Amino acid sequence: MGFVKNLLYKISTENLLFIFRKQPLFPYYHIVSDKAVHHIDNLYDFKNKKQFEEDLDFLLHTYKPLDPEALWNNGCTENSFLLTFDDGLSEIYTNIYPILKSKGIKAIFFINPDFVDNKEILYKHEISIVINHLKKSNVTNEQKEKLGRMLFNTTENYNTTSAIKAVKNITYQEREMVRKVSKILKINIEEYLAKNKPYVSSENIKEMLNDGFFFGSHTMSHPPLQQLTIEEQKKQIIDAIEWMKNQFHIKQPSFAFPFTDRGISKSVIQHILDYDQNLLIFGNSGMKKDVNNRIIQRFSLEKPSKKIGKVICTEHLYKYYNKIIGSYTIKRKYEHP
Repeated sequence: MGFVKNLLYKISTENLLFIFRKQPLFPYYHIVSDKAVHHIDNLYDFKNKKQFEEDLDFLLHTYKPLDPEALWNNGCTENSFLLTFDDGLSEIYTNIYPILKSKGIKAIFFINPDFVDNKEILYKHEISIVINHLKKSNVTNEQKEKLGRMLFNTTENYNTTSAIKAVKNITYQEREMVRKVSKILKINIEEYLAKNKPYVSSENIKEMLNDGFFFGSHTMSHPPLQQLTIEEQKKQIIDAIEWMKNQFHIKQPSFAFPFTDRGISKSVIQHILDYDQNLLIFGNSGMKKDVNNRIIQRFSLEKPSKKIGKVICTEHLYKYYNKIIGSYTIKRKYEHP
C-alpha cells in the first residue's frame, strides 16, 4: 500500500461497507498454506488456512458468491464477489479447492502452461529458493568467490546481504543467471520440482474443471510483460490462451496479467480482445474502470496483517479518491509493434 492507501486503511471500518455493497468485488490471492513455502517465502506474505476461511466467512456473511459463468452470461449481480487465484501453485488444489468446495464457492484459477506438471520453475520462485539457501550462511569460501565474480565482478564485495539483494534484482531477461547461481550453490532445481511439486498437475486441473471451477491463462512463463516487445507480449498471452483451449477444451477463456497490468498498451489489449470475442481479461489495478468492459480489475486480499473488512473499505474509499483526482479511468497508450 502507498501513503494514501495506508492512510485510508487507518480510517477504514467495515461498518461503512453497507454504503458500498452494490459494486461486485473481485479479490485475488496466490497461495494459502499453513507451512513455510521455500519458493514463495522471500517474495510475499500469505495467509494460512484458518485466516483464509475467516476471509471466506466474512465474504459470505456480507456478500453473495458469484458463479464465474455469470461473467459470460447475465453479468455481475450487485453485492457479489468472485475470487481468483494466480500462478497455479499446488496449494490451489491441496488447500484452497477443498475449502472453497466445502463452502459452495466457485472461483477462477490462472495458470502458466510452462509450469503445469512441474516441468519448469518460475524464475522468481527459484530466486526465493536461492535466497533461503543464502540465509542459512553455509556458503563455502569457494562458492562466495564464484558468486562474487558473477554478481559483482569481484571477489572482494561478497556478503550475504549484498548477495541476496543482487539475486532479488535479477530480471526476467537475466533469468539464466538464477540457474547459474543455483548450480554454484549446488541447488538441484529438477530435484526440487520432483520432490515438492510446487505447481498443479494436469490431472488436478481436470478434476477441478469437472467440479465446476474455472481456469484461465496467465501467460506462458509469467514474464513482466512491460519488459518485452509488443510482439513478445502478444505471443506470451495468445500462446497461453491457445494452450488452455487445446489442453482442456476451455470454452469460456480468460486471461490475467502477471505482476501488473500497469503500462500495458491499448494496442496489446485490443489485439487480444479481437483475437477471441469471448475472452475476459483480469488486471490487478484495484477498483478502476478500464478501456473496455471486458477487462475486470481486481485487488489483493493476501496480506495476513490486514483485516479483510478494512481492506475492502479501503479499496472503495481509494476508488472515490481516484475519481476526485481524475485517475479512476485507466489510460492506456496505443503503441505500434
